[in-house]
Amino acid sequence: MNMRELSNAKLSPPASRILALILVIACAAFAQAHRRQAVQAPPPPPEAPPPANEIVRRAMAHDVSNWEKETNYTFVQRIEQRELNSDGTVKFTKSETEEIMFLYGQPYAHLIKRNDKPLSDSEARKVEKKMNDTMEKRRQESPPERQKRLADFEKRHREEHSFLLEVPEAYDFRILREETLNGRPAYVVMGEPRQSFRPKVNAARVLPKLRPKLWIGRDDYQWLKLEAEVIDTITWGGFLLRLHSGSHIELEQTFVNNEAWLPQHAHISFDARVALVKAIRLEVEAQFSDYKKFRTDSKIISVEEAPH
Repeated sequence: MNMRELSNAKLSPPASRILALILVIACAAFAQAHRRQAVQAPPPPPEAPPPANEIVRRAMAHDVSNWEKETNYTFVQRIEQRELNSDGTVKFTKSETEEIMFLYGQPYAHLIKRNDKPLSDSEARKVEKKMNDTMEKRRQESPPERQKRLADFEKRHREEHSFLLEVPEAYDFRILREETLNGRPAYVVMGEPRQSFRPKVNAARVLPKLRPKLWIGRDDYQWLKLEAEVIDTITWGGFLLRLHSGSHIELEQTFVNNEAWLPQHAHISFDARVALVKAIRLEVEAQFSDYKKFRTDSKIISVEEAPH
């Protein structure tokens, strides 16, 4: 074979296809090896979470904001009360369903069902009269009277929830684990009461008597669920009601209108003594639903009237 024939042989189609195939195989092998190296490369270390008390501090700050937004919503609440016998069986059950509406800038609980049944005609008339009397009284207020009423309501509302800001100071929190709750990644944190805690507002006096556990969103630091065990006797109204150690509280929230976390469910089981005489075992279940936002300048607004 002369040089011309050798040259023609090198350029023949079969040889060219074989060479191209070898190149393709080599490129694929290189890419596969590269992918293997990429897969085997160690992942970056996860970002360390903030300290547990800082996680709770952020959650409580968000919660104060959520409570402020709640006054822009009507909703329906159903509260069921079950009294138990000493062996834990149910002695009796009763429930009330109320529409939380707004009359001249202040919430009003309007009874709509008792024991999941419509009100009797006589009770419905009494409920309607009570609402009409309240509306008429607020309608006839002078501007200074209305301003004072609304200022008093805002003050009470603020005081009822300002104690939340003391929660990070009342406990030593620790992160138990991370888990997913209702599709959201969350930190699970547990708190132990601090002996050195001194409450600044009256409502915070109860905090040392509770051992809380919270599920707090890892991405937005909103609390999703709360459980609390009563570890010391809690007294309300002097000695009118005493809640004993071992009682249990559960609360859950839901994301409403893409702007606020508001109550969805509450469950409280407790042993109590009323007026130091009657011992009772109770379970209270509350459901909150049908949240609807309304214009804050509306004088009268109900769940039916509030736009979604």
